[in-house]
Amino acid sequence: MIIYFSGTGNSKHVADVISKKTGEKVVSMSDCLKKMQFDFKLKKGERIGFVYPVYYWGLPSIVKDFVKSMSIEKYGKHYAYSVATCGVATGSADEDLAKLLSKRGIKLNASFAVKMVDNYTLVFSVKNKEKNDKKNENAKETIENIAFLVENRTSGYHNPYRSLWMFSPIAHVSYELGRTTSPFKVSQDCIGCGICVKNCPTNTISMEYGKPMWINKKCSQCLSCLHHCPVNAITFGPLTKKNGQYLYDETK
Repeated sequence: MIIYFSGTGNSKHVADVISKKTGEKVVSMSDCLKKMQFDFKLKKGERIGFVYPVYYWGLPSIVKDFVKSMSIEKYGKHYAYSVATCGVATGSADEDLAKLLSKRGIKLNASFAVKMVDNYTLVFSVKNKEKNDKKNENAKETIENIAFLVENRTSGYHNPYRSLWMFSPIAHVSYELGRTTSPFKVSQDCIGCGICVKNCPTNTISMEYGKPMWINKKCSQCLSCLHHCPVNAITFGPLTKKNGQYLYDETK
């Protein structure tokens, strides 16, 4: 079983590549949270993997919430692993996940990481498609190697992108403070399609009078709503519209 969270497709792609290699099913954390489905049963010898993006050198709130709520019925021993997708560094994300999982009775056997395009357009620009494609193309070999190691149940720490992980707690405080939804705005370009509502993993958006409204004070800040908008009508602060939109290109 491969359990993933993905706002714009990077982690989903990694989960799909591993699934193709191992033949094990893929489960979306977002879908499970929406349906309140947290109970899982593993087959004998089945691997259990967690694939997720890194936010502020730590775990997205949605990953934390999911792991704290889940219950996994095991059948014998199982190979457990995590894969972090990041733009720059993972910080303590995998260590934080390992601690949460240990409280659910799961010990990680391996930790992996891969650099892909960073969708955090409050800071980074994703307007250069050629640059984005090159970065993801460079990640292909790493992803295939991770899938190979997972298939062969390779143990150990395989994360070269941890960087100055000791500052992760400070960075993650900034994340928690910045999760407010008040900066989200929608322009007159909005066509009322509701795609943002469909793609919000935390049910934070509701359609009111044909326009999206952020009905919760906080969200995971995955920016899925912003990046999926077909007319680029959603912004979060002054830079996101200028910095462009990004979704992983499955045709590549």
